[in-house]
Amino acid sequence: MQCCNNIPQPRPESDFTLDVPRAEQLRLKMKKEKQFRSRCRWFFYFLSVVFFLLSVMVVSLILTRGKRMFGSMI
Repeated sequence: MQCCNNIPQPRPESDFTLDVPRAEQLRLKMKKEKQFRSRCRWFFYFLSVVFFLLSVMVVSLILTRGKRMFGSMI
């Protein structure tokens, strides 16, 4: 009797296996995917910080019209 277990699977075979070589392949694949996601996350964090700083600089240049408001910056 299947009451609430009607969730369609994305592919016919399941990721769960008792086969040792297949389980090892699956573990390595999941490890590589986790590392890739981690690298992407750090890349986009860095990119977002760069764009934030760039936007602050552009807005400050637009508001001050490129003039120094508080004297020399050097």
